[in-house]
Amino acid sequence: MNKEMTVQKLQRILANPFYCVNIHPMMCEEHEPLIDEEIWIKSAIRGIEENGAELFLKNLLENLKGNFVENPNASGVVDGYK
Repeated sequence: MNKEMTVQKLQRILANPFYCVNIHPMMCEEHEPLIDEEIWIKSAIRGIEENGAELFLKNLLENLKGNFVENPNASGVVDGYK
């Protein structure tokens, strides 16, 4: 096993949200993905382009912490989102 620290390894470490939040247990359960990774990446890029990286990353961390959108109801109010 190569234990040498590389730029790529450091980039992966810094991109790991595990180091800054307690990830909600529900986010660790096995599940059937709704979309594939490439579609998610393309939609994330678009979100970053339209709203900025800071907002996208804040929303990503909120989701990982369990503060995710569960069920928008008929009034437009979203349950489960702070």
